[in-house]
Amino acid sequence: METALVPAASKVPTKGMKNTVMSVSRFAVVCWAAITAYTIRLHAVTVYGRVIHEFDPWFNFRATQYLVTHGWRKFFTWYDHESWYPLGRPVGTTIFPGMQFTAAGIYNLLNLLGFQVSLNDVCVFIPAGFSILATLFTALIAREAAQPKHKHTAFTVTAAIMAVIPAHIMRSVAGGFDNESVAVTAIVCVFFFWIRSLRTENSWPFSVAAAIAYGYMVAAWGGYTFVLNMVGVHAAVLFLSGNFTWNLYAAYSVFYVVGTTLAVHVPVVGWTPFRSMEQIGPLFVLGAAQLAAVLFRQKRKLSEREYSRFRKRVVLCSVIGGFVSLVVLDATGVVGGLSARVRSLFVPHTHTGNPLVDSVAEHQATQGDVYLKYFDFLVVAFAPAGAVACVANNRSPARVFVAAYFLIAGYFSAKMVRLVLLLGPASAICAGIAIGGVVDWIADEANTFAEVANGGFKKPTAKTDDPPGTAIVGPGNSQANGKKEGMSKPVGRATRRANEMSAKKKKSNGGGASGEFRIAEAPSLIRLYFAEHVFFRKSIAAVALAFLVTTGRSFVARSHVMAQHMSEPSIVLRGYAPTGDSAILDDFRESYWWLRDHTPEDARVMAWWDYGYQISGIANRTTIADGNTWNMEHIALLGKCLVSPEEIGHPIVRQLADYVLVWTTRYAGMPGDDLAKAPHMARIAGSVYDDVVQEGFFVDEKGNPSDSMRESLLFKLSAHGMVPDVPPPTHYEEAFSSKHKMVRIWKVKDVDLETKRATNQGEHKKCDAGGWYCPGEYPEALREVLSTKKDFQLDR
Repeated sequence: METALVPAASKVPTKGMKNTVMSVSRFAVVCWAAITAYTIRLHAVTVYGRVIHEFDPWFNFRATQYLVTHGWRKFFTWYDHESWYPLGRPVGTTIFPGMQFTAAGIYNLLNLLGFQVSLNDVCVFIPAGFSILATLFTALIAREAAQPKHKHTAFTVTAAIMAVIPAHIMRSVAGGFDNESVAVTAIVCVFFFWIRSLRTENSWPFSVAAAIAYGYMVAAWGGYTFVLNMVGVHAAVLFLSGNFTWNLYAAYSVFYVVGTTLAVHVPVVGWTPFRSMEQIGPLFVLGAAQLAAVLFRQKRKLSEREYSRFRKRVVLCSVIGGFVSLVVLDATGVVGGLSARVRSLFVPHTHTGNPLVDSVAEHQATQGDVYLKYFDFLVVAFAPAGAVACVANNRSPARVFVAAYFLIAGYFSAKMVRLVLLLGPASAICAGIAIGGVVDWIADEANTFAEVANGGFKKPTAKTDDPPGTAIVGPGNSQANGKKEGMSKPVGRATRRANEMSAKKKKSNGGGASGEFRIAEAPSLIRLYFAEHVFFRKSIAAVALAFLVTTGRSFVARSHVMAQHMSEPSIVLRGYAPTGDSAILDDFRESYWWLRDHTPEDARVMAWWDYGYQISGIANRTTIADGNTWNMEHIALLGKCLVSPEEIGHPIVRQLADYVLVWTTRYAGMPGDDLAKAPHMARIAGSVYDDVVQEGFFVDEKGNPSDSMRESLLFKLSAHGMVPDVPPPTHYEEAFSSKHKMVRIWKVKDVDLETKRATNQGEHKKCDAGGWYCPGEYPEALREVLSTKKDFQLDR
């Protein structure tokens, strides 16, 4: 069979057209990704208006209001006596203030430029706006880690995935003004600049940008320990694998020193990087880097035998010194143990042992169906392939980092459902790398579709009648220069052998002529097989294209559905009337507004700790506890009041509160109310007060309460008037019931007004020499109750 001939000049415009089409397509997809990353998160704004969601965002909004009104100096010396009554809380030194400063800065800048915006609107839209930055930085990581010929497509595909992946949307919808909404952007920013600092021997200055981004990350979210350890693990792997370079040494040293210097200036962090077991590892990596530098220098000066002895001594002394240091630090208490949340990531069970931490739904272990729900089949299928490709082919520091990031984030996401958030960018990167290689291959196959008409490429056969201006199209052609074969010089056996080897090499690695299989991420055997079977290769390319289009469209459509679902705020609900029409249930805000408008400004409201943030932020009333978990013993006292019988709980309540608020959503068809949370209340209270029974608080499927539940104050306040035969409480009178009976507010009778007056006038406060740190004390009347408590100790 004669070898097909095509004009040599015809290849050039075809390739140029392909590159143009690909460039335009990439640009369009990246623009779509940036726009969609913002718009897909605006569902709640469209339906409910510009509303702050959930519980924690209301505290963040209130703190931002205080920062804007009083300035940063007073913010860091703010002791809030309107929460955690009567103890209060030093807010400025116990939170990660990065998000508050970001919102305040944007608000002040926009108003300075003449844009009249409200602080509420800025806080509502920040999560959606930061999602654009997170999308672009994630795509930059993929570009840095992808094979050179696939960098641009990997960037594009990763941006498209990250823009809509539900694992990121879950913490970045408009109105979800929470730390994670800006922290994810900070995480991928740190990671990009870190791997960028390792690209060449002169790239280490980028580690300064990584350190600055890390400093912001520390200020924004407590998950900064993951970022620090991720970089430390990566550096340690590179050092231990014998890949020491002066650029790596400089990059890690600069990152750790500058980043940690910034971190210790965040009040809530302080000297924790040097005193926490969770953060001590990267410090040891820094020490190991110094030892590696010494060994590297000495290797050039000493003979091989002398260097071997020197290395053994250094390693032995270092291991012994490190072990002794850890023992001493642990024995002296300088370095603390792992926190309950971190311990839960390394134990085989789903509980931390701390009932307060275990009561939070997002701290539970991840179920298997969560991955399909938050990543979809497309990402689940391709992300592992991308991670494997990073370590199997052309390993580089960036590719090793991406694979390690995917593996470690995947492990932690399986231990705690909240940490699925960390796996989102890693999965988008790995899937983008894998899909990007496939897309480029499909484009190449489409560009060389003429192969099919030619019956595939065969090895060229010598001809003497080639017309001028033609070239043989096919792999292994060493004379395709537009010349007639007769014009070429004869070659020897060695030259022919070299040409054959060169052709095989090109065929196997994806480079060279248009007829070759060009996906650099694929194993060499697959590349070689596909290069020799044109029809099969084209068929597979067509199937792959159909698969990507189908699953890609399904992924985007499902992400939009998930975005709508995750945008539903907990403070405003949507229900359906008997007629089937949609209805907005605004009982929670209605109740908080009632407190704001119908109670004295110094009114104290007792409610389960979940709701404290919303009560403070919307009703502007003093709360007994809120969503922070810094004082478990105080929350246990609150739980004791609610799960104990009325006669036992009231003497405590009258010292602390004027009103008691309970959620009763089960009577509106939503069972997740305070009665459903009673088992957690009992376990938390019982872990501190031995007289509280920890088990036996439940309501069965028929609505019948257990004996312990029926006797509790909580059941009376929730069920009286709603369930037959539930007597009215003796020491409380109902003050308000929301429209759909989802919230009930009770006024406390016989409040100890003298104790309230003394507390309001500061008689129960103890201020330090500076005058701003003024923690309150419990009333004297509670001394007997408090004497029976035991501080919670986690069994090790």
